Amino acid sequence: MLLTGAALGGALALGAGAPADAQAPRLMAPPVAADGTLSFADLVERVSPSVVSVLVEREVESPRLPSQLEEFFQFRFGDPGPDNGFDDAPRRRMEAQGSGFFINNDGHIVTNNHVVDGADVVKVRLADGEELEADIVGTDPLTDLAVLKVDPPKGQAYVEFADDVNLRVGDWVLAVGNPFGLGGTVTSGIVSAIGGQNRENQYLDFVQIDAPINRGNSGGPTFDLKGRVVGVNTAIFSPTGGSVGIGFAIPARVAKETVAQLIANGAVTRGWLGIQLQEVTTEIAAALSLKDDSGVLVAEVLDGTPAQKAGLENGDVILRLGGDAVRNPNDLSRRVASLPPGEKVRLRVLRDGKERNLTVTLGRRDEEVAANDDMPSEDSDDSLSSEVGVRVSSLDDSLRERYRVPDDVDGVVVTAVRPGSPAQSAGLSPGVVILEVDGDPIGSERELRDKIDNARDSDKDAVLLRMQMGANRQFGALSLEKD
Repeated sequence: MLLTGAALGGALALGAGAPADAQAPRLMAPPVAADGTLSFADLVERVSPSVVSVLVEREVESPRLPSQLEEFFQFRFGDPGPDNGFDDAPRRRMEAQGSGFFINNDGHIVTNNHVVDGADVVKVRLADGEELEADIVGTDPLTDLAVLKVDPPKGQAYVEFADDVNLRVGDWVLAVGNPFGLGGTVTSGIVSAIGGQNRENQYLDFVQIDAPINRGNSGGPTFDLKGRVVGVNTAIFSPTGGSVGIGFAIPARVAKETVAQLIANGAVTRGWLGIQLQEVTTEIAAALSLKDDSGVLVAEVLDGTPAQKAGLENGDVILRLGGDAVRNPNDLSRRVASLPPGEKVRLRVLRDGKERNLTVTLGRRDEEVAANDDMPSEDSDDSLSSEVGVRVSSLDDSLRERYRVPDDVDGVVVTAVRPGSPAQSAGLSPGVVILEVDGDPIGSERELRDKIDNARDSDKDAVLLRMQMGANRQFGALSLEKD
Protein backbone atom coordinates (compact mmCIF):
# COMPACT_ATOMS: atom_id res chain seq x y z
CA MET A 1 0.00 0.00 0.00
CA LEU A 2 1.14 3.53 -0.65
CA LEU A 3 0.79 6.55 1.60
CA THR A 4 1.30 9.55 -0.61
CA GLY A 5 1.13 13.27 -0.12
CA ALA A 6 -2.17 14.62 -1.37
CA ALA A 7 -4.81 16.76 0.09
CA LEU A 8 -8.25 17.63 1.00
CA GLY A 9 -9.74 20.93 1.47
CA GLY A 10 -11.32 22.68 4.26
CA ALA A 11 -12.01 26.07 5.50
CA LEU A 12 -13.37 27.89 8.38
CA ALA A 13 -14.07 31.02 7.53
CA LEU A 14 -14.98 33.70 7.04
CA GLY A 15 -14.52 36.48 4.61
CA ALA A 16 -15.85 39.95 5.07
CA GLY A 17 -19.29 40.21 6.54
CA ALA A 18 -19.37 36.67 7.95
CA PRO A 19 -20.78 36.38 11.47
CA ALA A 20 -17.99 36.28 14.03
CA ASP A 21 -19.92 34.07 16.41
CA ALA A 22 -20.70 31.33 13.88
CA GLN A 23 -20.64 27.98 15.64
CA ALA A 24 -21.41 24.54 14.26
CA PRO A 25 -24.58 23.11 15.73
CA ARG A 26 -24.50 19.46 16.63
CA LEU A 27 -26.96 18.67 13.83
CA MET A 28 -26.90 20.49 10.51
CA ALA A 29 -29.22 19.98 7.58
CA PRO A 30 -27.48 19.43 4.23
CA PRO A 31 -27.31 22.62 2.15
CA VAL A 32 -30.02 22.90 -0.48
CA ALA A 33 -30.45 25.01 -3.59
CA ALA A 34 -33.57 27.03 -4.42
CA ASP A 35 -35.17 24.03 -6.06
CA GLY A 36 -34.59 21.88 -2.97
CA THR A 37 -31.70 19.82 -4.34
CA LEU A 38 -28.51 19.15 -2.38
CA SER A 39 -25.94 21.83 -3.23
CA PHE A 40 -22.69 23.15 -1.77
CA ALA A 41 -22.48 25.97 -4.33
CA ASP A 42 -23.04 28.88 -1.94
CA LEU A 43 -20.49 27.55 0.51
CA VAL A 44 -17.88 26.89 -2.18
CA GLU A 45 -18.40 30.31 -3.71
CA ARG A 46 -17.70 31.90 -0.34
CA VAL A 47 -14.52 30.04 0.63
CA SER A 48 -12.82 29.04 -2.63
CA PRO A 49 -11.22 32.48 -3.29
CA SER A 50 -9.01 31.88 -0.24
CA VAL A 51 -7.52 28.69 -1.74
CA VAL A 52 -4.38 28.95 -3.85
CA SER A 53 -2.15 26.74 -5.95
CA VAL A 54 1.41 26.43 -4.61
CA LEU A 55 4.01 26.20 -7.39
CA VAL A 56 7.52 25.08 -6.48
CA GLU A 57 10.78 24.57 -8.33
CA ARG A 58 13.67 22.55 -6.99
CA GLU A 59 16.89 21.18 -8.38
CA VAL A 60 17.24 17.41 -8.33
CA GLU A 61 19.82 14.94 -9.50
CA SER A 62 19.13 13.17 -12.78
CA PRO A 63 19.94 9.47 -12.67
CA ARG A 64 22.71 8.42 -15.02
CA LEU A 65 21.87 6.02 -17.82
CA PRO A 66 23.46 2.58 -17.75
CA SER A 67 26.64 2.59 -19.84
CA GLN A 68 25.10 0.36 -22.52
CA LEU A 69 22.17 2.73 -23.01
CA GLU A 70 24.47 5.75 -22.97
CA GLU A 71 26.58 4.18 -25.76
CA PHE A 72 23.41 3.41 -27.75
CA PHE A 73 22.14 6.97 -27.52
CA GLN A 74 25.53 8.32 -28.56
CA PHE A 75 25.51 5.98 -31.56
CA ARG A 76 21.90 6.78 -32.50
CA PHE A 77 21.74 10.49 -31.74
CA GLY A 78 25.38 11.59 -31.65
CA ASP A 79 27.89 12.53 -28.98
CA PRO A 80 26.31 14.90 -26.42
CA GLY A 81 29.56 16.78 -26.08
CA PRO A 82 32.66 16.70 -23.91
CA ASP A 83 32.47 15.71 -20.25
CA ASN A 84 32.26 18.66 -17.91
CA GLY A 85 35.00 17.15 -15.77
CA PHE A 86 32.83 16.55 -12.70
CA ASP A 87 31.90 13.13 -11.32
CA ASP A 88 28.64 14.21 -9.72
CA ALA A 89 25.38 13.28 -11.42
CA PRO A 90 23.82 15.87 -13.76
CA ARG A 91 21.08 18.01 -12.23
CA ARG A 92 17.79 19.25 -13.61
CA ARG A 93 14.98 21.55 -12.55
CA MET A 94 11.77 19.96 -11.34
CA GLU A 95 8.41 21.69 -11.01
CA ALA A 96 5.65 20.53 -8.67
CA GLN A 97 2.32 21.82 -7.44
CA GLY A 98 0.34 21.64 -4.24
CA SER A 99 -2.39 23.62 -2.53
CA GLY A 100 -2.65 26.20 0.24
CA PHE A 101 -4.97 28.80 1.72
CA PHE A 102 -4.84 32.32 3.13
CA ILE A 103 -5.45 32.55 6.89
CA ASN A 104 -5.21 36.33 7.43
CA ASN A 105 -5.03 39.62 5.60
CA ASP A 106 -1.25 39.85 6.19
CA GLY A 107 -0.64 37.37 3.38
CA HIS A 108 0.17 34.23 5.40
CA ILE A 109 -0.64 31.00 3.58
CA VAL A 110 -0.78 27.50 5.08
CA THR A 111 0.39 24.49 3.10
CA ASN A 112 2.18 21.18 3.71
CA ASN A 113 5.86 20.92 4.54
CA HIS A 114 6.35 18.22 1.93
CA VAL A 115 5.00 20.55 -0.77
CA VAL A 116 7.77 23.13 -0.25
CA ASP A 117 10.52 20.94 1.20
CA GLY A 118 13.77 21.60 -0.68
CA ALA A 119 12.18 24.24 -2.92
CA ASP A 120 14.40 26.87 -4.52
CA VAL A 121 11.50 28.96 -5.82
CA VAL A 122 7.96 29.14 -4.43
CA LYS A 123 5.05 30.93 -6.08
CA VAL A 124 1.33 30.93 -5.45
CA ARG A 125 -1.39 31.23 -8.04
CA LEU A 126 -4.52 32.99 -6.83
CA ALA A 127 -8.06 32.05 -7.74
CA ASP A 128 -8.09 34.73 -10.49
CA GLY A 129 -4.90 33.32 -12.04
CA GLU A 130 -2.47 35.95 -10.74
CA GLU A 131 0.91 34.55 -9.60
CA LEU A 132 2.85 35.94 -6.63
CA GLU A 133 6.35 35.26 -5.33
CA ALA A 134 6.22 33.60 -1.89
CA ASP A 135 8.67 33.38 0.99
CA ILE A 136 8.80 30.39 3.33
CA VAL A 137 8.17 31.69 6.84
CA GLY A 138 8.71 28.35 8.58
CA THR A 139 8.21 24.61 8.29
CA ASP A 140 7.48 21.79 10.69
CA PRO A 141 8.15 18.26 9.38
CA LEU A 142 6.59 16.57 12.41
CA THR A 143 3.15 17.91 11.57
CA ASP A 144 3.86 18.32 7.85
CA LEU A 145 2.89 21.99 7.95
CA ALA A 146 4.47 25.08 6.43
CA VAL A 147 3.64 28.78 6.30
CA LEU A 148 4.30 31.01 3.29
CA LYS A 149 4.13 34.81 3.03
CA VAL A 150 3.12 36.91 0.03
CA ASP A 151 2.20 40.52 -0.57
CA PRO A 152 -1.56 39.98 -1.00
CA PRO A 153 -3.78 42.04 -3.27
CA LYS A 154 -6.21 44.38 -1.59
CA GLY A 155 -9.31 42.60 -0.34
CA GLN A 156 -7.81 39.12 -0.63
CA ALA A 157 -10.21 36.59 0.90
CA TYR A 158 -8.99 34.41 3.74
CA VAL A 159 -10.36 31.76 6.07
CA GLU A 160 -9.73 30.92 9.71
CA PHE A 161 -9.17 27.78 11.73
CA ALA A 162 -12.07 26.56 13.82
CA ASP A 163 -11.49 27.12 17.52
CA ASP A 164 -13.58 24.25 18.81
CA VAL A 165 -14.77 21.62 16.37
CA ASN A 166 -16.05 18.35 17.73
CA LEU A 167 -16.02 16.37 14.52
CA ARG A 168 -17.93 13.10 14.50
CA VAL A 169 -17.79 10.19 12.13
CA GLY A 170 -20.47 10.86 9.53
CA ASP A 171 -20.14 14.68 9.49
CA TRP A 172 -20.11 16.26 6.03
CA VAL A 173 -16.79 17.77 4.85
CA LEU A 174 -15.62 19.39 1.63
CA ALA A 175 -12.13 19.23 0.13
CA VAL A 176 -10.84 22.12 -1.94
CA GLY A 177 -7.49 22.12 -3.65
CA ASN A 178 -5.39 21.88 -6.77
CA PRO A 179 -5.28 18.23 -7.92
CA PHE A 180 -3.09 17.64 -10.97
CA GLY A 181 -2.70 21.40 -11.34
CA LEU A 182 -6.34 21.86 -12.31
CA GLY A 183 -7.03 24.38 -9.56
CA GLY A 184 -10.21 25.13 -7.66
CA THR A 185 -11.43 21.56 -7.54
CA VAL A 186 -14.02 20.68 -4.87
CA THR A 187 -15.03 17.23 -3.63
CA SER A 188 -17.45 16.27 -0.87
CA GLY A 189 -17.65 13.38 1.55
CA ILE A 190 -17.92 12.53 5.22
CA VAL A 191 -15.59 12.04 8.14
CA SER A 192 -14.92 8.31 8.00
CA ALA A 193 -12.70 7.98 11.10
CA ILE A 194 -11.15 10.08 13.85
CA GLY A 195 -7.61 9.51 15.00
CA GLY A 196 -6.14 7.87 11.91
CA GLN A 197 -2.79 6.14 12.25
CA ASN A 198 0.15 8.52 12.61
CA ARG A 199 3.00 8.79 10.24
CA GLU A 200 6.18 7.83 12.03
CA ASN A 201 7.25 10.43 14.62
CA GLN A 202 4.30 12.73 14.00
CA TYR A 203 2.56 14.27 17.00
CA LEU A 204 -1.06 14.21 15.90
CA ASP A 205 -4.06 12.06 15.11
CA PHE A 206 -5.36 12.50 11.59
CA VAL A 207 -8.96 13.09 10.61
CA GLN A 208 -9.83 10.49 7.99
CA ILE A 209 -12.29 11.52 5.28
CA ASP A 210 -13.71 9.83 2.20
CA ALA A 211 -14.01 12.93 0.02
CA PRO A 212 -12.06 12.00 -3.15
CA ILE A 213 -8.64 13.65 -3.16
CA ASN A 214 -5.74 13.33 -5.53
CA ARG A 215 -2.13 14.33 -6.02
CA GLY A 216 -1.75 18.08 -5.74
CA ASN A 217 -4.42 18.52 -3.08
CA SER A 218 -1.71 18.58 -0.39
CA GLY A 219 -1.97 21.66 1.79
CA GLY A 220 -5.54 22.52 0.88
CA PRO A 221 -8.22 23.09 3.52
CA THR A 222 -10.93 20.72 4.72
CA PHE A 223 -14.07 22.51 5.80
CA ASP A 224 -17.45 21.68 7.28
CA LEU A 225 -20.88 22.90 6.19
CA LYS A 226 -20.40 26.18 8.03
CA GLY A 227 -17.27 26.93 6.00
CA ARG A 228 -15.04 26.40 9.01
CA VAL A 229 -11.51 25.06 8.51
CA VAL A 230 -11.52 21.73 10.32
CA GLY A 231 -8.36 20.26 8.80
CA VAL A 232 -5.43 20.57 6.40
CA ASN A 233 -5.15 17.93 3.68
CA THR A 234 -1.91 16.04 3.95
CA ALA A 235 -2.02 12.48 2.58
CA ILE A 236 -3.97 9.76 0.87
CA PHE A 237 -3.85 6.03 1.39
CA SER A 238 -3.77 4.21 -1.89
CA PRO A 239 -2.56 0.94 -3.41
CA THR A 240 -2.11 2.64 -6.80
CA GLY A 241 -1.18 6.25 -6.05
CA GLY A 242 -4.66 7.50 -7.01
CA SER A 243 -7.54 8.41 -4.75
CA VAL A 244 -9.49 5.48 -3.35
CA GLY A 245 -11.55 7.54 -0.89
CA ILE A 246 -9.23 7.32 2.11
CA GLY A 247 -7.66 10.68 2.87
CA PHE A 248 -6.06 12.26 5.93
CA ALA A 249 -6.30 15.80 7.22
CA ILE A 250 -4.35 17.47 10.02
CA PRO A 251 -6.87 18.53 12.70
CA ALA A 252 -7.56 22.25 12.93
CA ARG A 253 -6.51 22.40 16.58
CA VAL A 254 -3.04 21.04 15.83
CA ALA A 255 -2.68 23.14 12.70
CA LYS A 256 -3.68 26.35 14.46
CA GLU A 257 -1.16 25.85 17.28
CA THR A 258 1.65 24.91 14.91
CA VAL A 259 0.98 27.73 12.45
CA ALA A 260 0.96 30.30 15.26
CA GLN A 261 4.46 29.20 16.31
CA LEU A 262 5.73 29.21 12.75
CA ILE A 263 4.51 32.75 12.17
CA ALA A 264 5.90 33.99 15.48
CA ASN A 265 9.23 32.13 15.53
CA GLY A 266 9.80 30.49 12.15
CA ALA A 267 10.02 27.11 13.86
CA VAL A 268 8.21 24.93 16.39
CA THR A 269 9.65 23.98 19.77
CA ARG A 270 8.26 21.05 21.73
CA GLY A 271 8.51 19.83 25.26
CA TRP A 272 10.48 16.64 25.90
CA LEU A 273 10.67 14.20 28.81
CA GLY A 274 13.38 11.83 27.60
CA ILE A 275 11.73 8.45 28.13
CA GLN A 276 10.78 5.43 26.08
CA LEU A 277 7.09 4.65 26.50
CA GLN A 278 5.14 1.44 26.32
CA GLU A 279 1.46 0.60 26.44
CA VAL A 280 0.11 -1.08 29.56
CA THR A 281 -1.44 -4.26 28.22
CA THR A 282 -3.77 -6.49 30.19
CA GLU A 283 -0.88 -8.89 30.77
CA ILE A 284 1.46 -6.15 31.98
CA ALA A 285 -1.28 -4.84 34.26
CA ALA A 286 -1.57 -8.33 35.78
CA ALA A 287 2.20 -8.56 36.21
CA LEU A 288 2.22 -5.21 38.02
CA SER A 289 -0.90 -6.09 40.05
CA LEU A 290 -2.73 -3.11 38.56
CA LYS A 291 -6.50 -2.86 38.71
CA ASP A 292 -6.73 -2.05 34.99
CA ASP A 293 -4.58 -1.23 31.97
CA SER A 294 -4.76 2.55 32.30
CA GLY A 295 -1.64 4.69 32.18
CA VAL A 296 1.66 4.41 30.32
CA LEU A 297 4.64 2.28 31.27
CA VAL A 298 8.11 3.85 31.35
CA ALA A 299 10.28 1.35 29.48
CA GLU A 300 13.49 3.34 29.71
CA VAL A 301 14.57 6.63 31.26
CA LEU A 302 17.35 8.10 29.14
CA ASP A 303 20.46 9.40 30.87
CA GLY A 304 20.73 13.11 31.53
CA THR A 305 17.15 13.85 30.52
CA PRO A 306 14.47 15.92 32.27
CA ALA A 307 12.72 12.69 33.31
CA GLN A 308 15.83 11.32 35.00
CA LYS A 309 16.52 14.61 36.78
CA ALA A 310 12.94 14.60 38.10
CA GLY A 311 13.34 11.10 39.56
CA LEU A 312 11.34 9.09 37.04
CA GLU A 313 12.40 5.43 37.03
CA ASN A 314 12.19 2.46 34.71
CA GLY A 315 8.98 0.55 35.41
CA ASP A 316 7.02 3.57 36.62
CA VAL A 317 3.47 3.82 35.31
CA ILE A 318 2.48 7.38 34.42
CA LEU A 319 -1.18 7.78 35.34
CA ARG A 320 -1.82 11.49 34.96
CA LEU A 321 -0.23 14.54 33.37
CA GLY A 322 -1.14 17.86 34.93
CA GLY A 323 -4.25 16.41 36.54
CA ASP A 324 -5.62 14.71 33.40
CA ALA A 325 -5.56 10.95 32.91
CA VAL A 326 -3.07 9.51 30.40
CA ARG A 327 -4.71 7.11 27.95
CA ASN A 328 -1.80 5.68 25.95
CA PRO A 329 1.78 6.46 24.82
CA ASN A 330 0.63 8.54 21.84
CA ASP A 331 -1.63 10.60 24.06
CA LEU A 332 1.21 11.37 26.48
CA SER A 333 3.70 12.12 23.68
CA ARG A 334 1.36 14.56 21.95
CA ARG A 335 0.44 16.36 25.14
CA VAL A 336 4.04 16.76 26.23
CA ALA A 337 5.03 17.91 22.74
CA SER A 338 2.29 20.57 22.81
CA LEU A 339 3.92 22.21 25.85
CA PRO A 340 6.87 24.61 25.61
CA PRO A 341 10.36 23.65 26.81
CA GLY A 342 11.06 24.93 30.29
CA GLU A 343 7.49 24.44 31.51
CA LYS A 344 7.05 22.53 34.76
CA VAL A 345 4.55 19.69 34.59
CA ARG A 346 3.24 17.43 37.32
CA LEU A 347 3.19 13.68 36.74
CA ARG A 348 1.22 11.22 38.82
CA VAL A 349 3.09 7.89 38.73
CA LEU A 350 2.62 4.46 40.21
CA ARG A 351 5.73 2.81 41.66
CA ASP A 352 5.88 -0.30 43.82
CA GLY A 353 2.13 -0.19 44.29
CA LYS A 354 2.09 3.38 45.57
CA GLU A 355 1.15 6.58 43.76
CA ARG A 356 3.39 9.62 43.96
CA ASN A 357 3.74 13.03 42.33
CA LEU A 358 6.79 14.18 40.39
CA THR A 359 7.46 17.59 38.88
CA VAL A 360 9.39 17.65 35.62
CA THR A 361 10.87 20.68 33.88
CA LEU A 362 10.48 19.86 30.21
CA GLY A 363 13.45 19.96 27.89
CA ARG A 364 13.49 20.72 24.18
CA ARG A 365 12.65 17.82 21.93
CA ASP A 366 15.00 19.04 19.19
CA GLU A 367 17.88 18.26 21.56
CA GLU A 368 16.91 14.60 21.79
CA VAL A 369 19.74 12.30 20.76
CA ALA A 370 18.39 10.26 17.96
CA ALA A 371 18.41 7.92 20.31
CA ASN A 372 17.99 -14.53 15.39
CA ASP A 373 19.05 -18.00 15.77
CA ASP A 374 16.73 -20.69 17.25
CA MET A 375 19.49 -23.09 18.36
CA PRO A 376 18.78 -24.12 21.98
CA SER A 377 21.41 -23.69 24.68
CA GLU A 378 22.79 -26.85 26.20
CA ASP A 379 22.32 -25.61 29.75
CA SER A 380 18.81 -24.24 29.24
CA ASP A 381 16.30 -25.26 31.87
CA ASP A 382 13.75 -27.72 30.46
CA SER A 383 11.00 -26.51 32.79
CA LEU A 384 11.18 -23.05 31.25
CA SER A 385 10.81 -24.59 27.83
CA SER A 386 7.86 -26.75 28.75
CA GLU A 387 6.01 -24.21 30.89
CA VAL A 388 6.53 -20.85 29.21
CA GLY A 389 8.16 -21.82 25.92
CA VAL A 390 11.60 -20.26 26.26
CA ARG A 391 15.19 -21.42 26.49
CA VAL A 392 17.82 -19.09 27.89
CA SER A 393 21.51 -19.12 28.72
CA SER A 394 23.87 -17.12 30.88
CA LEU A 395 25.87 -14.64 28.87
CA ASP A 396 29.46 -15.50 27.98
CA ASP A 397 31.87 -14.11 25.40
CA SER A 398 30.74 -16.45 22.64
CA LEU A 399 27.04 -15.68 23.16
CA ARG A 400 27.74 -11.96 23.35
CA GLU A 401 29.51 -12.17 20.02
CA ARG A 402 26.85 -14.41 18.52
CA TYR A 403 23.93 -12.19 19.49
CA ARG A 404 25.88 -8.89 19.47
CA VAL A 405 25.18 -8.15 23.11
CA PRO A 406 27.23 -5.21 24.46
CA ASP A 407 29.61 -5.86 27.35
CA ASP A 408 27.69 -3.52 29.66
CA VAL A 409 24.43 -5.51 29.29
CA ASP A 410 23.90 -8.18 31.96
CA GLY A 411 21.18 -10.81 32.11
CA VAL A 412 20.27 -14.05 30.36
CA VAL A 413 20.00 -14.31 26.61
CA VAL A 414 17.07 -16.02 24.90
CA THR A 415 18.28 -18.79 22.59
CA ALA A 416 14.96 -20.33 21.50
CA VAL A 417 11.23 -19.55 21.69
CA ARG A 418 8.39 -21.94 20.94
CA PRO A 419 5.83 -20.50 18.49
CA GLY A 420 2.50 -19.68 20.15
CA SER A 421 3.97 -19.84 23.66
CA PRO A 422 3.62 -17.28 26.47
CA ALA A 423 7.25 -16.34 25.83
CA GLN A 424 6.49 -15.38 22.25
CA SER A 425 3.43 -13.40 23.36
CA ALA A 426 5.67 -11.51 25.81
CA GLY A 427 7.86 -10.35 22.93
CA LEU A 428 10.76 -12.73 23.50
CA SER A 429 12.82 -13.95 20.57
CA PRO A 430 16.35 -15.34 20.13
CA GLY A 431 18.92 -12.70 20.99
CA VAL A 432 16.71 -10.79 23.42
CA VAL A 433 18.34 -10.35 26.82
CA ILE A 434 16.15 -10.67 29.91
CA LEU A 435 17.52 -8.08 32.34
CA GLU A 436 15.02 -8.17 35.20
CA VAL A 437 11.97 -10.03 36.42
CA ASP A 438 9.56 -8.07 38.60
CA GLY A 439 12.28 -5.49 39.16
CA ASP A 440 15.01 -7.92 40.24
CA PRO A 441 18.16 -8.48 38.12
CA ILE A 442 18.52 -11.90 36.50
CA GLY A 443 21.92 -13.47 35.89
CA SER A 444 21.20 -17.15 35.28
CA GLU A 445 18.58 -19.60 34.07
CA ARG A 446 18.06 -20.79 37.64
CA GLU A 447 17.34 -17.28 38.88
CA LEU A 448 14.79 -16.86 36.11
CA ARG A 449 13.11 -20.15 36.93
CA ASP A 450 13.08 -19.36 40.68
CA LYS A 451 11.42 -15.99 40.06
CA ILE A 452 8.75 -17.64 37.94
CA ASP A 453 8.17 -20.39 40.52
CA ASN A 454 7.89 -17.85 43.35
CA ALA A 455 5.42 -15.80 41.32
CA ARG A 456 3.28 -18.88 40.77
CA ASP A 457 3.38 -19.66 44.50
CA SER A 458 2.10 -16.12 45.08
CA ASP A 459 -0.81 -16.75 42.67
CA LYS A 460 0.42 -14.18 40.18
CA ASP A 461 -0.94 -14.46 36.66
CA ALA A 462 2.16 -12.95 35.04
CA VAL A 463 5.62 -11.59 35.75
CA LEU A 464 7.03 -8.36 34.40
CA LEU A 465 10.13 -8.75 32.24
CA ARG A 466 12.56 -5.99 31.40
CA MET A 467 14.34 -6.81 28.19
CA GLN A 468 17.14 -5.55 25.98
CA MET A 469 16.05 -5.69 22.34
CA GLY A 470 18.83 -4.42 20.11
CA ALA A 471 19.58 -0.87 21.23
CA ASN A 472 16.26 -0.47 23.06
CA ARG A 473 14.95 -1.60 26.40
CA GLN A 474 11.31 -2.32 27.09
CA PHE A 475 8.98 -4.29 29.30
CA GLY A 476 6.92 -7.36 28.57
CA ALA A 477 4.48 -9.46 30.58
CA LEU A 478 5.13 -13.18 30.67
CA SER A 479 1.95 -15.12 31.35
CA LEU A 480 2.29 -17.91 33.91
CA GLU A 481 -0.65 -19.91 32.70
CA LYS A 482 0.62 -23.24 31.45
CA ASP A 483 0.19 -23.55 27.71
